Amino acid sequence: MLTISTQLSQSDDLTVFSRMLKSIDFADAIIIFNMERDDLETLKFGSVKPKVINIKTPKIVEVIRARQIKEASGDWVLVMDFDEIVTPVLRDEIKTIMANTGASGAYAIGRDNYSLGYPLHHGGWERDYVVRLIHRADFVDWPSNIHSSPIVKGGIVKTIHSMEHHKDASLSQMVTKTNRYSAIEAEQFFRGGLPPVTVLTLIRKPTMEFIRRYFIKRGFLDGSIGLIQSLYQAYSVFISYAKLYELQQSKI
Repeated sequence: MLTISTQLSQSDDLTVFSRMLKSIDFADAIIIFNMERDDLETLKFGSVKPKVINIKTPKIVEVIRARQIKEASGDWVLVMDFDEIVTPVLRDEIKTIMANTGASGAYAIGRDNYSLGYPLHHGGWERDYVVRLIHRADFVDWPSNIHSSPIVKGGIVKTIHSMEHHKDASLSQMVTKTNRYSAIEAEQFFRGGLPPVTVLTLIRKPTMEFIRRYFIKRGFLDGSIGLIQSLYQAYSVFISYAKLYELQQSKI
């Protein structure tokens, strides 16, 4: 039995979320962690009626990951973000994994990244792997720090096939996400005791990020979207360090 565990925040696009739901119509159960939204009744569901758990919006999604596993009823749990899509070949592979009595405790699923509808093959955005398919009996814990992976008994194996990750539906969504995560990153930098931010820091950090993304990691091969992503990532780094500067100044 497979439970899909997902979440929906106030800034997430319902159209994108609906595409994700359509791609997981093979699930036996669905859990949605609703982060203070009041429009879920507008969504159309298939034969599986989801269980909705209303929660306050956490700073980062990793805070609720362990609960996403523990609230599931199935032997297997597939954790999905609102902007991910299970492809037909991945769906078939997941079914095969669940039918295998000698399966591993968890599986890392590859994600093919898209931005503004365009595929990303370079710039550091090529396929990445996230541990999302978990045998519930082998689950131990999920650390609450940003971009963490679950702790499981047994090994973690990579799937052959991948999901689609439509990480940026729009520029406005990108800005909203950057504003949230840059604040968290700045706080981590501050607690880590990074040196005081200077004018040189604010120039050097975003410039080096652009060079790394666009030239070293060959983001230019993705054309216009590669340039947009590389410039935007440099902007994101600038905002993080500018917020760190703000924190440092407030403590003087």
